[in-house]
Formats: sequence, structure tokens, C-alpha cells
Amino acid sequence: MKLGHLLASLALGATLLAGCGTNNQTAAGGSTSAVSTASSAALTTAAASSAPAATSSSGSTSTASATTGSATTSATASSGSTASTTGSSAASTSAGSTSSEATSSGTRSSASTASTGSETGSSTSGSATASTTGSAAAAAAGPSPTIAPPPANCAVGSGTEGNGATVKIGSKNFAEEELLAAITQLVLEKHGFKVQNSTVAADPAIDQALRSGTIDMLWQYTGTELQEFLKVDSPPTDLNAAFNMVQEKDAANNLCWVAPAPMDDTNGIAIKASDKATFGSTLTEFGAYLKAHPDTKVCILSEFRTRADGLPGLQKTYDSGYNGANYVDVGSTAESAIASGQCQAGEVFTTDSAIGAKDLYVLQDDKKLFPPDNVGLIVRADVLKKNPAIANLMAPVAAKLTNDVIIGLNKQVEVDKKSVHDVAQAWLTQNGFL
Repeated sequence: MKLGHLLASLALGATLLAGCGTNNQTAAGGSTSAVSTASSAALTTAAASSAPAATSSSGSTSTASATTGSATTSATASSGSTASTTGSSAASTSAGSTSSEATSSGTRSSASTASTGSETGSSTSGSATASTTGSAAAAAAGPSPTIAPPPANCAVGSGTEGNGATVKIGSKNFAEEELLAAITQLVLEKHGFKVQNSTVAADPAIDQALRSGTIDMLWQYTGTELQEFLKVDSPPTDLNAAFNMVQEKDAANNLCWVAPAPMDDTNGIAIKASDKATFGSTLTEFGAYLKAHPDTKVCILSEFRTRADGLPGLQKTYDSGYNGANYVDVGSTAESAIASGQCQAGEVFTTDSAIGAKDLYVLQDDKKLFPPDNVGLIVRADVLKKNPAIANLMAPVAAKLTNDVIIGLNKQVEVDKKSVHDVAQAWLTQNGFL
């Protein structure tokens, strides 16, 4: 778990935990008719084809928006694929957090917010493919498994209107999570829901708030859920496989995963975008470069030296060039060190706003070393049964949230200092959801 935000809000989390009840409501079983949602194929390819949808500092994308006006929405993902009829199993791939939660990622510092005002005008277009490590890697390593249908207690009925129902969403206390919650609130309110969005805390307090019924829904990351709460030591590295596992395991807790996004906030190695021709675009190609140029400086957090998905994993999974590189310990993720020339490459978290602000490129993890942290909306089963519109409305929205899009939105909040509400509202409007 990336621990920086957990430590930052420990007191708030403890207070929230004290106020949470423990009586989980049991959802009624039985399957309802599946509705059209974004297909797993579209979500698998969305990040790899996201370059045209890279956001500028305004947060807008150039792709046409999906329609949300009916239960059979033809949710077109960023790759252009249309929806399939898989019910809430559209909740398939990807995600992350600028300052996210992956348990294997070590302590996170504030590198993503360290960009100075001189950088606030830069757009993310220079890094349009900066962090498309998830689905691009999947394509290189072979086909992903398909998304399994949801368990019966998480099947999604028809409908796209809230009809005045009141629902409660919570979020973790950093920009990316707050953006996801604000996006959800705005969409649901447009379609007749009354949304309470006031519970903010770190894990594990926010997770307990969901399980106890203090909140009804929460955007969560597959790696965090599997490792931290479901105690899976080695989650699948394939994003779809990780989603299938977390969907199945959490259904037993009456928690339903819906509305996947093709964004994956996991570990990565970044370079300057302008150095891509020299170093290559994948970790395999960069390892070959390191073998021929062992004096190349690579900045890393100290714990990256010993983690299974750090240097030991790179050395075992990729070229032997990773054995002899010139590694330099830094106190935060390496965006600033790379941009300043202190190092030629370095460790980052793949949806950090500084990736876009500093015009970096994240090398593709073409052999799937790094654990998944793709995001989905968890909804309590009893709430989803009464309000299937939550899944039906949010699936096409989530399908557009690629790594490049969320990096741009994070940058507007963390670097450009715009309000979460304004950034969320502008992006939804520009994409036709409001």
C-alpha cells in the first residue's frame, strides 16, 4: 500500500472508524437482466489507444462522449469499441491514484505536487502515451482473460434514473480519489439522485465505512483491495484477471465492483519523453540499453531495492542490464530528478500529475512485472439492487478515464491549483456527460 496518505489522515481515519457501525446489510440474491456496458475488449485496449485522448491543461479530451441516456447505452470506450451486454461485469480494468494505494508500492511522498508554478501552463500532450503501461503491456504479453459475469447478487438491472433516491459516496483524501467522487456525484445528480459526498478518509477507515454502511459506494483499486483487505499475497498482474478475482471475492461480502476505468496507477520506470528514441519504449528495450550503458543513472526510492516488484523483480523478469545500472536513492518519486537531469530514468507511480507536468514517458511493462492497481466503483449490493442506474450511468464515464486523462485532471488540481469540482464539471461537460 502506498502509505503517504494513510499516515497523513490517520487521525481522521480513527475518528471515522469509531463512528462506523458494524451491521452490514445483506443484499437479496437473484439475478436481474444484464444491461449494456462498456465491453472488456474496449477497456483492455483503451489505454493503449489513448494518445488521441491525452488531456491538455483544461482536462478535455478529443474523443466523442458516450451516451448515457438509456439503459442500453452504447458506451463507446476511448478505443472506439462499443458496449457489450455483460451487465456490471463492465467493471473490468484499470486504475490508480495520484498518491495511490498499492500495498507493494512503498511509502509515497509528495513528488506529484512538487511541480512549481512555472510548470502549471504545460499540457500533457507531450506525454500522450506517458503511462499507458497496463493494456499496452497486456497486448505485448498475450491476450487478457475476458471479464467474468458478475455474481448473482451483483447483477445489474435496467434503468438510468435515480428518481430522488439518496446515496452516499466516500473518497480517500487525495486529488485523484476526490476527482472520482466528484465526477460520480455530478453524473448521478444530473439523473435524479441526491448524493451525499462528505466522508473523506484514508484506508482502512474509508473501507470500513463502506462495509458498515456509513457510505454506499467508493472508488477502490484492485491491488489495494486484494492485498490489503482480501489478503491475497500475489494478485494477478493482468488487469482483467485482477478484476475478476476482486469481483468474485468481494461479492461474498455483498460488495459489487462496477464501472471500471482503463487507468492503472501502479509502479513504473519513467524517462524524459524526448529520450524515448534513445532508451526505447519498453522495460525490455531499456534493459538492453542499460546492459550497454551501465553508467546510466536510475533514481529509485530506497525500498525499491528490496521489494519483489522492485529491483529484484526487474533483474529476474527483464534483461540482465538491470543488475549493473547506477542506482541513486532519492526521497520521493523521481519526476523532478529526471526532469532536472540528476538521473536519466527513475521510479514513478503511473498516474502522478508530475508525469504530464514534466513531459515524461513511462516505459511499458511489457512482461507484466508490476502489480495491478486498476480502479472500479464498489457499490454495496443492497444499494445496487435498488439503484442499478449507478452502474449503468458510471460505466461509460469510467471507460474514458485512461491514464493520460487522469494525469491531466490530477495536474489541474495538484499543479494548477484548480478546484476538484470545477475540474470534474469541465471534463464531464466537454465529454457530453453533463
